Amino acid sequence: MLIMTRKWLVMGFLFTCSMFSCGGSDPEPEPEEPPVTVADSVAIVVNVADIKQEMVGFGGALTWYSPWVANNNKANEIADLMFSDLGIDIIRFKNWYYPNNYPTDKTTTDMPDDNAKAHWDATNKLYDLAKARNPTAKVLLSSWGPPKSLKSNNKLQEGTLKKDDNGFMYDAFADYWVDVLDHVPFNPDYISIQNEPTYINAGWTTCEWAITETSALPGYNTAFNKIYDKIKGRPHVPLMVGPESQDIPKFTSFANVLKDNANCSIYGFHPYNITEGTSADATIASLKSVGSFSTKLNLMTEFSDNLPDWLSTGVFIHNALVHANTSGYIYWKLAWSAPASGEDAAMISVASSSAIATYKVTPYYYLIKHFSKHVDAGYHRIAASSTNTSLYTSAFISPDNKQITVIAINSGTEAAKVYVDATGKTVTALKADQSKSDSYYKALESTAPKKSISLPSKSITTIVLNLN
Repeated sequence: MLIMTRKWLVMGFLFTCSMFSCGGSDPEPEPEEPPVTVADSVAIVVNVADIKQEMVGFGGALTWYSPWVANNNKANEIADLMFSDLGIDIIRFKNWYYPNNYPTDKTTTDMPDDNAKAHWDATNKLYDLAKARNPTAKVLLSSWGPPKSLKSNNKLQEGTLKKDDNGFMYDAFADYWVDVLDHVPFNPDYISIQNEPTYINAGWTTCEWAITETSALPGYNTAFNKIYDKIKGRPHVPLMVGPESQDIPKFTSFANVLKDNANCSIYGFHPYNITEGTSADATIASLKSVGSFSTKLNLMTEFSDNLPDWLSTGVFIHNALVHANTSGYIYWKLAWSAPASGEDAAMISVASSSAIATYKVTPYYYLIKHFSKHVDAGYHRIAASSTNTSLYTSAFISPDNKQITVIAINSGTEAAKVYVDATGKTVTALKADQSKSDSYYKALESTAPKKSISLPSKSITTIVLNLN
Protein backbone atom coordinates (compact mmCIF):
# COMPACT_ATOMS: atom_id res chain seq x y z
CA MET A 1 0.00 0.00 0.00
CA LEU A 2 2.84 2.35 0.79
CA ILE A 3 4.55 1.62 -2.55
CA MET A 4 1.33 2.26 -4.47
CA THR A 5 0.77 5.48 -2.57
CA ARG A 6 4.24 6.74 -3.38
CA LYS A 7 3.74 5.77 -7.03
CA TRP A 8 0.59 7.80 -7.28
CA LEU A 9 2.26 10.73 -5.49
CA VAL A 10 5.09 10.73 -8.02
CA MET A 11 2.68 10.50 -10.93
CA GLY A 12 0.63 13.34 -9.48
CA PHE A 13 3.77 15.41 -9.03
CA LEU A 14 4.81 14.82 -12.64
CA PHE A 15 1.33 15.70 -13.85
CA THR A 16 1.39 18.92 -11.80
CA CYS A 17 4.81 19.82 -13.18
CA SER A 18 3.61 19.26 -16.71
CA MET A 19 0.68 21.58 -16.08
CA PHE A 20 2.55 24.33 -14.23
CA SER A 21 6.12 24.05 -15.62
CA CYS A 22 7.95 22.81 -12.52
CA GLY A 23 11.69 22.50 -12.87
CA GLY A 24 12.54 26.04 -14.10
CA SER A 25 12.36 25.63 -17.93
CA ASP A 26 9.74 27.65 -19.83
CA PRO A 27 7.10 25.82 -21.81
CA GLU A 28 7.36 25.72 -25.58
CA PRO A 29 5.56 28.70 -27.12
CA GLU A 30 2.34 27.95 -28.85
CA PRO A 31 2.61 28.08 -32.64
CA GLU A 32 1.19 31.12 -34.40
CA GLU A 33 -2.40 30.44 -35.33
CA PRO A 34 -3.29 30.95 -38.98
CA PRO A 35 -5.99 33.51 -39.80
CA VAL A 36 -9.50 32.27 -39.13
CA THR A 37 -10.93 32.76 -42.58
CA VAL A 38 -13.74 31.49 -44.69
CA ALA A 39 -13.21 29.67 -47.96
CA ASP A 40 -13.78 32.70 -50.16
CA SER A 41 -11.63 35.08 -48.08
CA VAL A 42 -8.59 36.60 -49.81
CA ALA A 43 -5.48 38.13 -48.30
CA ILE A 44 -4.50 41.76 -48.49
CA VAL A 45 -0.75 41.27 -48.42
CA VAL A 46 1.16 44.18 -46.92
CA ASN A 47 4.92 44.15 -47.50
CA VAL A 48 6.48 46.38 -44.84
CA ALA A 49 9.91 45.99 -46.45
CA ASP A 50 8.73 47.57 -49.72
CA ILE A 51 8.73 51.24 -48.71
CA LYS A 52 7.37 53.95 -51.00
CA GLN A 53 6.96 57.72 -50.62
CA GLU A 54 6.92 59.64 -47.35
CA MET A 55 3.59 61.28 -46.65
CA VAL A 56 2.98 64.98 -46.11
CA GLY A 57 -0.62 64.11 -45.36
CA PHE A 58 -4.21 64.75 -46.39
CA GLY A 59 -6.12 67.98 -46.16
CA GLY A 60 -8.49 70.48 -47.69
CA ALA A 61 -8.71 74.05 -48.98
CA LEU A 62 -10.47 77.01 -47.39
CA THR A 63 -10.79 79.85 -49.88
CA TRP A 64 -13.81 81.78 -51.20
CA TYR A 65 -16.35 80.68 -48.60
CA SER A 66 -14.10 81.14 -45.59
CA PRO A 67 -16.19 84.05 -44.21
CA TRP A 68 -19.27 81.82 -44.32
CA VAL A 69 -17.48 79.42 -41.97
CA ALA A 70 -15.64 81.90 -39.77
CA ASN A 71 -18.75 84.04 -39.18
CA ASN A 72 -21.11 81.10 -38.64
CA ASN A 73 -22.66 80.92 -35.20
CA LYS A 74 -21.50 77.28 -35.17
CA ALA A 75 -17.96 78.09 -36.27
CA ASN A 76 -16.43 76.21 -33.35
CA GLU A 77 -18.55 73.17 -34.08
CA ILE A 78 -17.50 73.21 -37.73
CA ALA A 79 -13.87 73.74 -36.69
CA ASP A 80 -14.06 70.65 -34.46
CA LEU A 81 -15.18 68.64 -37.48
CA MET A 82 -12.55 70.07 -39.82
CA PHE A 83 -9.52 70.24 -37.59
CA SER A 84 -10.06 67.61 -34.89
CA ASP A 85 -12.33 64.80 -36.05
CA LEU A 86 -11.16 64.73 -39.67
CA GLY A 87 -7.50 64.40 -38.75
CA ILE A 88 -6.15 66.48 -41.64
CA ASP A 89 -2.46 67.41 -41.75
CA ILE A 90 -2.42 70.30 -44.23
CA ILE A 91 -4.71 73.25 -45.07
CA ARG A 92 -4.56 75.26 -48.28
CA PHE A 93 -5.39 78.93 -47.81
CA LYS A 94 -5.68 81.57 -50.52
CA ASN A 95 -3.46 84.64 -50.29
CA TRP A 96 -5.75 87.64 -49.84
CA TYR A 97 -3.05 90.30 -49.38
CA TYR A 98 -4.33 93.02 -51.76
CA PRO A 99 -3.98 96.40 -50.00
CA ASN A 100 -5.65 99.33 -51.68
CA ASN A 101 -3.02 101.54 -53.38
CA TYR A 102 -0.26 98.94 -52.94
CA PRO A 103 2.72 99.45 -52.69
CA THR A 104 2.18 103.00 -51.40
CA ASP A 105 -0.07 101.58 -48.68
CA LYS A 106 0.97 98.15 -47.41
CA THR A 107 -1.45 97.93 -44.49
CA THR A 108 -4.38 95.50 -44.45
CA THR A 109 -7.01 97.96 -43.22
CA ASP A 110 -8.43 98.76 -46.66
CA MET A 111 -8.52 95.84 -49.11
CA PRO A 112 -11.67 96.15 -51.24
CA ASP A 113 -10.58 94.15 -54.32
CA ASP A 114 -12.17 90.69 -54.49
CA ASN A 115 -13.68 91.36 -51.05
CA ALA A 116 -10.17 90.65 -49.83
CA LYS A 117 -10.50 92.20 -46.38
CA ALA A 118 -13.37 89.92 -45.32
CA HIS A 119 -11.53 86.87 -46.61
CA TRP A 120 -8.26 88.00 -45.02
CA ASP A 121 -9.91 88.28 -41.60
CA ALA A 122 -11.75 84.98 -42.00
CA THR A 123 -8.60 83.14 -43.08
CA ASN A 124 -6.71 84.38 -40.05
CA LYS A 125 -9.54 83.30 -37.76
CA LEU A 126 -9.70 79.86 -39.36
CA TYR A 127 -5.95 79.50 -38.95
CA ASP A 128 -6.31 80.19 -35.21
CA LEU A 129 -9.20 77.71 -34.93
CA ALA A 130 -7.14 75.08 -36.75
CA LYS A 131 -3.98 75.51 -34.69
CA ALA A 132 -5.93 75.45 -31.43
CA ARG A 133 -7.17 71.98 -32.35
CA ASN A 134 -4.19 70.63 -34.25
CA PRO A 135 -0.93 72.48 -33.52
CA THR A 136 0.99 70.33 -36.00
CA ALA A 137 -1.23 71.15 -38.99
CA LYS A 138 0.71 72.60 -41.91
CA VAL A 139 -0.40 75.50 -44.14
CA LEU A 140 0.05 75.98 -47.87
CA LEU A 141 -0.51 79.62 -48.85
CA SER A 142 -1.31 79.85 -52.56
CA SER A 143 -1.58 83.04 -54.60
CA TRP A 144 -3.98 83.60 -57.48
CA GLY A 145 -1.91 86.49 -58.80
CA PRO A 146 -0.06 89.72 -57.98
CA PRO A 147 -1.87 92.90 -56.86
CA LYS A 148 -3.34 95.00 -59.66
CA SER A 149 -0.48 97.53 -59.44
CA LEU A 150 1.81 94.77 -60.71
CA LYS A 151 -0.54 93.51 -63.41
CA SER A 152 -0.22 94.34 -67.11
CA ASN A 153 -3.90 95.34 -67.29
CA ASN A 154 -4.09 96.97 -63.81
CA LYS A 155 -6.68 94.39 -62.72
CA LEU A 156 -6.60 91.28 -60.57
CA GLN A 157 -8.46 89.49 -63.33
CA GLU A 158 -6.59 88.10 -66.34
CA GLY A 159 -3.46 89.81 -67.64
CA THR A 160 0.11 89.03 -66.64
CA LEU A 161 3.03 90.57 -64.76
CA LYS A 162 3.61 94.23 -65.62
CA LYS A 163 6.66 95.50 -67.48
CA ASP A 164 8.66 98.64 -66.84
CA ASP A 165 11.63 100.08 -68.74
CA ASN A 166 13.78 97.18 -67.57
CA GLY A 167 11.34 94.46 -68.61
CA PHE A 168 9.04 92.32 -66.50
CA MET A 169 8.89 93.52 -62.88
CA TYR A 170 10.30 90.42 -61.20
CA ASP A 171 11.98 92.36 -58.39
CA ALA A 172 8.79 94.20 -57.50
CA PHE A 173 6.92 90.89 -57.50
CA ALA A 174 9.53 89.41 -55.16
CA ASP A 175 9.19 92.46 -52.88
CA TYR A 176 5.44 91.85 -52.85
CA TRP A 177 6.02 88.36 -51.45
CA VAL A 178 8.23 89.81 -48.72
CA ASP A 179 5.30 92.07 -47.84
CA VAL A 180 2.89 89.13 -47.88
CA LEU A 181 5.00 87.21 -45.37
CA ASP A 182 5.54 90.35 -43.27
CA HIS A 183 1.81 90.97 -42.93
CA VAL A 184 0.23 87.50 -42.76
CA PRO A 185 -0.11 86.91 -38.98
CA PHE A 186 1.19 83.34 -39.21
CA ASN A 187 4.11 81.53 -40.80
CA PRO A 188 2.99 79.39 -43.75
CA ASP A 189 4.87 76.14 -44.10
CA TYR A 190 4.56 76.19 -47.90
CA ILE A 191 3.94 78.91 -50.45
CA SER A 192 2.87 78.77 -54.08
CA ILE A 193 3.56 81.97 -56.01
CA GLN A 194 0.89 81.37 -58.66
CA ASN A 195 -2.13 79.13 -58.80
CA GLU A 196 -2.50 77.61 -62.29
CA PRO A 197 0.06 79.83 -64.08
CA THR A 198 -1.20 79.15 -67.61
CA TYR A 199 -4.93 79.49 -66.85
CA ILE A 200 -7.01 82.50 -67.89
CA ASN A 201 -10.71 83.06 -67.30
CA ALA A 202 -12.52 86.34 -67.83
CA GLY A 203 -13.71 87.73 -64.52
CA TRP A 204 -11.52 85.44 -62.40
CA THR A 205 -8.38 86.41 -60.52
CA THR A 206 -5.60 84.95 -62.68
CA CYS A 207 -2.14 85.77 -64.00
CA GLU A 208 -0.61 84.13 -67.04
CA TRP A 209 3.00 82.91 -67.09
CA ALA A 210 5.31 80.91 -69.32
CA ILE A 211 7.78 78.53 -67.71
CA THR A 212 10.60 80.57 -69.30
CA GLU A 213 10.27 84.18 -70.41
CA THR A 214 8.91 85.09 -73.84
CA SER A 215 8.31 88.50 -75.38
CA ALA A 216 4.69 88.37 -74.23
CA LEU A 217 4.88 86.46 -70.94
CA PRO A 218 7.13 86.54 -67.88
CA GLY A 219 9.12 83.49 -66.86
CA TYR A 220 7.67 81.56 -63.92
CA ASN A 221 11.04 79.99 -63.14
CA THR A 222 12.72 83.41 -63.06
CA ALA A 223 10.10 84.81 -60.67
CA PHE A 224 10.35 81.67 -58.54
CA ASN A 225 14.07 82.19 -58.03
CA LYS A 226 13.75 85.94 -57.45
CA ILE A 227 11.25 85.35 -54.67
CA TYR A 228 13.37 82.65 -53.05
CA ASP A 229 16.39 84.95 -53.04
CA LYS A 230 14.34 87.65 -51.30
CA ILE A 231 12.90 85.41 -48.56
CA LYS A 232 15.72 82.93 -47.92
CA GLY A 233 17.19 85.03 -45.09
CA ARG A 234 13.97 85.22 -43.09
CA PRO A 235 13.80 83.56 -39.64
CA HIS A 236 11.10 81.27 -41.02
CA VAL A 237 11.55 80.29 -44.67
CA PRO A 238 8.54 78.50 -46.17
CA LEU A 239 9.13 75.68 -48.62
CA MET A 240 8.28 76.71 -52.17
CA VAL A 241 5.77 74.60 -54.09
CA GLY A 242 5.41 74.71 -57.86
CA PRO A 243 3.85 74.90 -60.35
CA GLU A 244 0.25 74.07 -59.25
CA SER A 245 -0.69 73.72 -62.94
CA GLN A 246 -4.35 73.17 -63.77
CA ASP A 247 -3.79 69.87 -65.54
CA ILE A 248 -1.12 67.21 -65.79
CA PRO A 249 0.02 67.91 -69.38
CA LYS A 250 0.77 71.54 -68.44
CA PHE A 251 2.35 70.39 -65.19
CA THR A 252 4.88 68.26 -67.06
CA SER A 253 6.26 71.17 -69.10
CA PHE A 254 6.82 73.23 -65.95
CA ALA A 255 8.13 70.29 -63.92
CA ASN A 256 10.75 69.54 -66.57
CA VAL A 257 12.36 72.86 -65.65
CA LEU A 258 11.60 72.87 -61.94
CA LYS A 259 13.17 69.44 -61.43
CA ASP A 260 16.59 71.09 -61.75
CA ASN A 261 15.64 74.06 -59.57
CA ALA A 262 16.88 73.49 -56.01
CA ASN A 263 14.58 76.29 -54.79
CA CYS A 264 11.53 74.18 -55.65
CA SER A 265 11.14 71.88 -52.66
CA ILE A 266 8.01 70.05 -53.72
CA TYR A 267 5.83 69.76 -56.81
CA GLY A 268 2.18 70.79 -56.82
CA PHE A 269 -0.34 69.74 -59.46
CA HIS A 270 -4.05 69.84 -60.31
CA PRO A 271 -5.44 66.93 -62.37
CA TYR A 272 -8.30 68.73 -64.12
CA ASN A 273 -7.56 66.82 -67.32
CA ILE A 274 -9.13 63.81 -65.54
CA THR A 275 -12.91 63.79 -65.95
CA GLU A 276 -15.77 61.34 -65.73
CA GLY A 277 -15.08 60.32 -69.31
CA THR A 278 -11.37 59.59 -68.86
CA SER A 279 -10.60 55.89 -69.07
CA ALA A 280 -8.88 54.07 -66.23
CA ASP A 281 -5.81 53.39 -68.38
CA ALA A 282 -5.53 57.04 -69.43
CA THR A 283 -5.94 58.18 -65.82
CA ILE A 284 -3.18 55.89 -64.61
CA ALA A 285 -0.86 56.85 -67.46
CA SER A 286 -1.39 60.54 -66.71
CA LEU A 287 -0.75 60.09 -62.99
CA LYS A 288 2.37 58.03 -63.63
CA SER A 289 3.81 60.95 -65.59
CA VAL A 290 3.63 63.12 -62.45
CA GLY A 291 5.91 60.94 -60.38
CA SER A 292 8.47 60.30 -63.09
CA PHE A 293 10.50 63.53 -63.01
CA SER A 294 12.69 63.33 -59.94
CA THR A 295 12.83 62.25 -56.32
CA LYS A 296 11.06 65.44 -55.22
CA LEU A 297 7.81 64.89 -53.36
CA ASN A 298 4.60 65.98 -55.02
CA LEU A 299 1.28 67.24 -53.69
CA MET A 300 -2.12 67.12 -55.35
CA THR A 301 -3.28 70.57 -54.23
CA GLU A 302 -6.69 71.03 -55.90
CA PHE A 303 -9.38 68.62 -57.11
CA SER A 304 -12.82 67.68 -55.82
CA ASP A 305 -16.13 67.07 -57.56
CA ASN A 306 -14.91 66.25 -61.06
CA LEU A 307 -15.82 62.56 -60.88
CA PRO A 308 -19.27 60.96 -60.61
CA ASP A 309 -19.45 60.31 -56.87
CA TRP A 310 -17.58 59.95 -53.60
CA LEU A 311 -16.49 56.35 -54.24
CA SER A 312 -15.00 57.05 -57.68
CA THR A 313 -13.19 59.98 -56.07
CA GLY A 314 -11.79 57.51 -53.54
CA VAL A 315 -10.50 55.32 -56.37
CA PHE A 316 -8.84 58.39 -57.89
CA ILE A 317 -7.15 59.21 -54.58
CA HIS A 318 -5.87 55.62 -54.46
CA ASN A 319 -4.51 55.96 -58.00
CA ALA A 320 -2.80 59.26 -57.17
CA LEU A 321 -1.11 57.66 -54.17
CA VAL A 322 -0.03 54.51 -55.99
CA HIS A 323 0.70 55.74 -59.52
CA ALA A 324 1.72 59.39 -59.03
CA ASN A 325 3.44 58.55 -55.72
CA THR A 326 1.80 61.67 -54.36
CA SER A 327 2.75 62.52 -50.79
CA GLY A 328 -0.27 64.64 -50.05
CA TYR A 329 -3.83 65.11 -51.27
CA ILE A 330 -5.63 68.41 -50.64
CA TYR A 331 -9.34 68.18 -51.39
CA TRP A 332 -10.50 71.46 -52.93
CA LYS A 333 -13.86 71.93 -51.24
CA LEU A 334 -13.21 71.51 -47.54
CA ALA A 335 -16.01 74.05 -46.98
CA TRP A 336 -18.14 75.40 -49.82
CA SER A 337 -21.58 76.79 -50.54
CA ALA A 338 -24.43 74.36 -50.98
CA PRO A 339 -25.36 73.94 -54.66
CA ALA A 340 -28.79 74.92 -55.94
CA SER A 341 -29.17 71.43 -57.40
CA GLY A 342 -27.17 68.30 -58.06
CA GLU A 343 -24.67 66.49 -55.86
CA ASP A 344 -23.09 68.41 -52.99
CA ALA A 345 -19.36 67.71 -53.20
CA ALA A 346 -18.11 69.94 -50.39
CA MET A 347 -16.83 68.07 -47.38
CA ILE A 348 -18.77 70.55 -45.27
CA SER A 349 -21.52 72.42 -47.07
CA VAL A 350 -22.51 75.86 -45.78
CA ALA A 351 -25.97 76.96 -46.81
CA SER A 352 -25.81 80.72 -46.33
CA SER A 353 -23.49 83.65 -45.74
CA SER A 354 -25.50 84.78 -42.72
CA ALA A 355 -24.28 84.39 -39.16
CA ILE A 356 -27.01 81.83 -38.46
CA ALA A 357 -26.10 79.66 -41.43
CA THR A 358 -26.59 75.95 -41.24
CA TYR A 359 -24.10 73.37 -42.43
CA LYS A 360 -24.10 69.78 -43.63
CA VAL A 361 -21.50 67.03 -43.51
CA THR A 362 -21.44 65.15 -46.83
CA PRO A 363 -20.14 61.71 -47.92
CA TYR A 364 -16.99 63.42 -49.20
CA TYR A 365 -16.09 64.36 -45.64
CA TYR A 366 -16.13 60.72 -44.62
CA LEU A 367 -14.28 59.72 -47.77
CA ILE A 368 -11.35 61.99 -46.91
CA LYS A 369 -11.55 60.86 -43.27
CA HIS A 370 -10.85 57.30 -44.41
CA PHE A 371 -7.46 58.53 -45.61
CA SER A 372 -6.73 61.40 -43.23
CA LYS A 373 -7.72 60.06 -39.82
CA HIS A 374 -5.07 57.36 -39.51
CA VAL A 375 -2.41 58.42 -42.03
CA ASP A 376 -0.28 61.30 -40.80
CA ALA A 377 2.70 63.29 -41.96
CA GLY A 378 5.82 61.16 -41.64
CA TYR A 379 4.08 57.88 -42.48
CA HIS A 380 5.39 55.98 -45.49
CA ARG A 381 3.32 54.21 -48.05
CA ILE A 382 4.19 50.52 -48.29
CA ALA A 383 3.29 47.91 -50.89
CA ALA A 384 -0.17 46.33 -50.60
CA SER A 385 -1.99 43.98 -52.95
CA SER A 386 -4.67 41.32 -53.25
CA THR A 387 -5.82 38.85 -55.88
CA ASN A 388 -9.29 40.43 -56.06
CA THR A 389 -9.22 42.78 -59.04
CA SER A 390 -12.18 44.76 -57.71
CA LEU A 391 -10.19 45.82 -54.64
CA TYR A 392 -8.00 48.91 -54.55
CA THR A 393 -5.67 48.64 -51.57
CA SER A 394 -3.09 51.03 -50.18
CA ALA A 395 -1.13 50.77 -46.93
CA PHE A 396 0.91 53.10 -44.74
CA ILE A 397 3.26 52.48 -41.81
CA SER A 398 3.90 54.87 -38.94
CA PRO A 399 7.37 56.31 -38.29
CA ASP A 400 7.78 54.15 -35.16
CA ASN A 401 6.75 50.99 -37.09
CA LYS A 402 4.00 50.28 -34.55
CA GLN A 403 0.94 50.90 -36.73
CA ILE A 404 -0.13 50.03 -40.25
CA THR A 405 -3.16 51.65 -41.85
CA VAL A 406 -4.75 49.80 -44.77
CA ILE A 407 -7.37 51.46 -46.97
CA ALA A 408 -9.44 49.02 -49.04
CA ILE A 409 -11.94 50.15 -51.65
CA ASN A 410 -14.31 47.53 -53.04
CA SER A 411 -15.43 48.94 -56.37
CA GLY A 412 -17.10 45.71 -57.46
CA THR A 413 -20.72 44.66 -57.55
CA GLU A 414 -20.14 41.78 -55.13
CA ALA A 415 -19.14 41.77 -51.47
CA ALA A 416 -15.64 40.56 -50.63
CA LYS A 417 -14.10 38.94 -47.57
CA VAL A 418 -10.50 39.75 -46.73
CA TYR A 419 -7.89 39.34 -44.06
CA VAL A 420 -4.64 41.28 -43.71
CA ASP A 421 -1.30 39.51 -43.95
CA ALA A 422 1.42 41.91 -42.73
CA THR A 423 4.55 40.12 -43.89
CA GLY A 424 7.01 39.55 -41.07
CA LYS A 425 4.93 41.38 -38.46
CA THR A 426 2.78 40.24 -35.56
CA VAL A 427 -0.54 42.06 -35.38
CA THR A 428 -1.73 42.50 -31.79
CA ALA A 429 -4.95 44.41 -32.41
CA LEU A 430 -7.13 45.49 -35.29
CA LYS A 431 -9.92 48.01 -35.73
CA ALA A 432 -11.83 49.04 -38.83
CA ASP A 433 -14.21 51.77 -39.99
CA GLN A 434 -16.35 51.40 -43.08
CA SER A 435 -18.47 53.51 -45.42
CA LYS A 436 -21.06 52.50 -47.96
CA SER A 437 -24.00 54.34 -49.45
CA ASP A 438 -26.12 55.98 -46.71
CA SER A 439 -23.88 54.60 -43.94
CA TYR A 440 -20.63 56.44 -43.46
CA TYR A 441 -17.58 55.80 -41.30
CA LYS A 442 -19.14 53.22 -39.02
CA ALA A 443 -16.91 51.16 -36.72
CA LEU A 444 -17.02 47.44 -37.43
CA GLU A 445 -17.72 45.20 -34.47
CA SER A 446 -15.95 41.97 -33.52
CA THR A 447 -12.83 42.66 -35.52
CA ALA A 448 -9.72 40.70 -34.55
CA PRO A 449 -6.29 40.24 -36.14
CA LYS A 450 -7.06 36.68 -37.29
CA LYS A 451 -10.60 37.14 -38.53
CA SER A 452 -11.88 38.04 -41.96
CA ILE A 453 -13.49 41.39 -42.67
CA SER A 454 -16.46 41.76 -44.98
CA LEU A 455 -16.21 44.52 -47.57
CA PRO A 456 -19.63 45.31 -49.05
CA SER A 457 -19.98 46.21 -52.69
CA LYS A 458 -19.16 49.87 -53.39
CA SER A 459 -17.56 50.51 -50.02
CA ILE A 460 -14.37 51.85 -48.48
CA THR A 461 -12.84 50.44 -45.30
CA THR A 462 -9.96 51.74 -43.21
CA ILE A 463 -8.21 49.01 -41.24
CA VAL A 464 -5.76 49.98 -38.50
CA LEU A 465 -3.31 47.32 -37.32
CA ASN A 466 -1.32 47.61 -34.11
CA LEU A 467 2.01 45.81 -34.33
CA ASN A 468 4.13 44.08 -31.70
